[in-house]
Amino acid sequence: MMDLAIYNTVPKVFWYHVENHTDDISIWHKQKGLWESKTWGEYGEYVKDIANALLDAGIQKGDKVSVISLTRFEWVVVDLAIMSIGAVTAPVYPSNTDDQVKYIVDHSQSKFVFGEDQEQLDKILGIWKDLPSINQLVIFEKYFPTKIENVISLKSFRENGKSYGLKNPDELEKRIQEGNPKDLISFIYTSGTTGHPKAGMINSDNVLAVVKHLPQIYGISEKDSIIAYLPLSHIAERDLGHFMKLCSGNITIFAESLEDMPENLKQTGPTVMFGTPRVFEKFYARINSGVKDATWLQKTIFNWALNIGKIYKTKINDGEKPSFLLKAKHYMAHFFIFQKIHDIFGGKIRFMISGAAPISPNIIHFFHWVGLDIYEVYGMTETTGLISANRMGRAKIGSVGEIYLDTEVRIAADGEICTRGAQNIVGYYRNEDATQELLIKDQDGIEWLHTGDVGHIDEDGYLFITDRKKDLIITAGGKNVAPQNIENLMKTSSFISQTMVYGDRKPYLTMLVTLDEDEIAKFARDKKILYQDLGDLTKKQEVIDLIHHEISSLNKGLSSYQTIKKFHILEEELDQDKDEVTPTLKVKRKVVIAHYQHFINEMYSS
Repeated sequence: MMDLAIYNTVPKVFWYHVENHTDDISIWHKQKGLWESKTWGEYGEYVKDIANALLDAGIQKGDKVSVISLTRFEWVVVDLAIMSIGAVTAPVYPSNTDDQVKYIVDHSQSKFVFGEDQEQLDKILGIWKDLPSINQLVIFEKYFPTKIENVISLKSFRENGKSYGLKNPDELEKRIQEGNPKDLISFIYTSGTTGHPKAGMINSDNVLAVVKHLPQIYGISEKDSIIAYLPLSHIAERDLGHFMKLCSGNITIFAESLEDMPENLKQTGPTVMFGTPRVFEKFYARINSGVKDATWLQKTIFNWALNIGKIYKTKINDGEKPSFLLKAKHYMAHFFIFQKIHDIFGGKIRFMISGAAPISPNIIHFFHWVGLDIYEVYGMTETTGLISANRMGRAKIGSVGEIYLDTEVRIAADGEICTRGAQNIVGYYRNEDATQELLIKDQDGIEWLHTGDVGHIDEDGYLFITDRKKDLIITAGGKNVAPQNIENLMKTSSFISQTMVYGDRKPYLTMLVTLDEDEIAKFARDKKILYQDLGDLTKKQEVIDLIHHEISSLNKGLSSYQTIKKFHILEEELDQDKDEVTPTLKVKRKVVIAHYQHFINEMYSS
């Protein structure tokens, strides 16, 4: 049994697994079209070579190293190599624009960059003259041309590490053992819905405070496999797709990409899956779309099965024992309908976790009824990912669960959620003003992290989030409205992709909407609507009527002051390149309002 008092840093925990589970499979990833496994021993050898190569390149304790890549095996290898020598990983979202990459690499004071491919190489080459501290760039994939000064392939870089390791066999082990749990190991850059992203400073204490409890809460072991596909630049995937296995020993499956993830699910059959609400919204929309295209008989069977699932789960949740007849009906519902939905996720999923943003309770209920439990959790970059979590057998849908182990939460007078725990970061790198706004001492001198979220704790100890403090809308009638809850409800329509509710100081709520291109194109084909492109389609009266009908139906679940009275369909998706959304697809409200103020004004002028 691993003793975290001894193995008290992320690198030490990793190397414990390498030494004690050498021949056990740790990773699956696709190479040349085939799934290939890596044992803990092979994983460790790769990390050792890259760590030694970094030492050979002159990287010292505390130096910052940027990583710009999609989620893949090489990402976690270089991350652990960087941390193993006492350096600091500075992740950059691969979807970031050139200017955003320049800001993060410069702000982090990185001396070295790992990039995924030609695309990321081109970004760095375009801004390298503005980054004088960058000494070398290592590229994971093949690139052309191959002879660029201070640019090297990962394969060649690894060979440098092998040579260095032979000459200096004890240096890496010395660096690992010198590691302290309070040492900075990584930045996690916030999504930055307002202004430049801030760099949360993460240490090993922060990470281990989170991941040491997850296996216990969810019963995760070395027998489980988890698919990783969301950006490792974000704390959620870093925790669940990378760090957690250091305590649970589970296998990680690296999807080829976000787009390929649904197919990879079917190919590999993981037992646990993490996703943001947008991921589950897309699966939910896809299932609903299939039902809409089904025959009358198929729809009837589906609706019957879903109702049986609802009744069956309600009985279980209420502590009642289902009758023999209900069990038989549930078996048939699973055989004819639910199993097909399970197969979409690979057929072996035990449960799923949703985090990083609020998810509609309607979606959680739906998957719960078909036998695929989604446990909603809550946290933020600044708490290394977790503050509360719904747990197996005691989830409360609509809440974000019970307060996490070894964590305190209190609700401030204005409703803001404040928290204390070992997972709280020590502050933001090179941003003292923001740190002082985040970490505030109370009248007793106790420091609390102010989340910026508004919520409450019910009588059973479950935390509920209302909205972001700064996003709350106060209508002209004085009603407080949480826009995120309404937006999440509207996105349960298979035809709606993104939403932004508006209405502060206004007599009623309005909404900007973007369309799900696949679903609206299918609708246009079915209705024989002629159109040139998506922008043209958004202006068709049939499409406007469809979205009006969808919104009107969803409005029925809201109080009158929460309902959407008018909407405008935008011609294209909100775009990160236009700074309208963050890399994690959070809407930058101020930017979107500025870009589309004329449409908003029209909705209040007629």
